[in-house]
Amino acid sequence: MKTLLTVLAVAGVLVLMVAGSYIGYGNYGNEAEQGIKAEYTNMENILAQGGIKVREVAQVPGMYADDLERVAKAAISARYGSEGSKAAMQWIKEGYPGKMDPSLYKQIQQVIESYRDKFQNEQTKFIDTKRAYETNLGYFWTGFWLRTAGYPKIDLAKYVIISSDDAQEAFKTGKDKAIKLR
Repeated sequence: MKTLLTVLAVAGVLVLMVAGSYIGYGNYGNEAEQGIKAEYTNMENILAQGGIKVREVAQVPGMYADDLERVAKAAISARYGSEGSKAAMQWIKEGYPGKMDPSLYKQIQQVIESYRDKFQNEQTKFIDTKRAYETNLGYFWTGFWLRTAGYPKIDLAKYVIISSDDAQEAFKTGKDKAIKLR
């Protein structure tokens, strides 16, 4: 009787360990895949919002130039009438009524830099999350239980980082080139 109870107890402990391992690794697989999907969606959000913000901020210098032109025309018209001044060199004495504020371009540059840094940080985090999950899939014990629980359930090849043509070309050829600004 004692032997039967001991065997049943050992079998019960083994069943609990197997069930616990299955449940634990199944939960980890779900958490990892949901994290990959969420980080990927967040990268898309950062890319979309950053692009929109840059386009919106980049409109400001054009709006500023249009407003400046309107103000200058109104000032000249009010000062000299619709025909303007007939004095050929008068503009030298009076000077230009206004000039473009270079801080507008600096602001656009800062928005682009901030948005790109945020996107890079999120991609780095995503790469590490995906790497950790793929590493666990490759481990003997962890991978066994994840596969037993049906993982991976998502197509990991679908979740890629966003790159550029220049970066892909550099990795293909082994050579990088200077960034052309204009």
